[in-house]
Amino acid sequence: MTMTKQTNRFLLIFALMIIIQSIFSFLVDQLNFKSNYYILLIQQIILLFLISVFVIRIGKTKLSQIGIYSWQNWNKKNKWIFFIVTPIVLMIFSFTFFSKIEVLINHSELFKIGCIVLLREFFYGFYQEFLYRGILQTELVKRWGVWIGITTSNLVFTFGPEHFHFYKSNLVGFVFIFCLGLLFSFLFHRFKNLITIGIWHGIGNIFIDGSAILISITIAN
Repeated sequence: MTMTKQTNRFLLIFALMIIIQSIFSFLVDQLNFKSNYYILLIQQIILLFLISVFVIRIGKTKLSQIGIYSWQNWNKKNKWIFFIVTPIVLMIFSFTFFSKIEVLINHSELFKIGCIVLLREFFYGFYQEFLYRGILQTELVKRWGVWIGITTSNLVFTFGPEHFHFYKSNLVGFVFIFCLGLLFSFLFHRFKNLITIGIWHGIGNIFIDGSAILISITIAN
């Protein structure tokens, strides 16, 4: 398969996922499922399943070729980075969001719904890395080179539909998202491991978005 054909296939996958995700979001809004966290979790699982199938069937590419492979195939450097950095990421977020965590600990009745919300947010973080780093960045780097490919894909990630809710109120949020996305982009390009950055992104989603959702539930109740 030529590079042009493969990149065209991957760009098609990216476009399809954006369209499908938008349709799902529209249906959730229209059917008033925004507060049905079981439905939202199922939706995220479906998106992850679809993007995996599209990569294999449409992209004619093994998942291992975009950084999703079994633990046995990780090299020592990737394993050491995962074991060293992941606890640091957890400690930083735990310290930063300590007040919210403390509030949630005092609401043990949130345990069941909390697990659903946090699991969905974790999967969503992984999905974002899959779509924007694994698919889009891989394509644009092949087409335009490392610097332009990484910068362009990260701009799409920052200002695209994933963070549309920041447009009217949080310009500082864009700076944070762009810088963090740029870090993930270079880590993915350097170590070719999508699972690691997907996990770190998922952890960030748990603390940032997941905790905010659960706090709003406690206030509503």
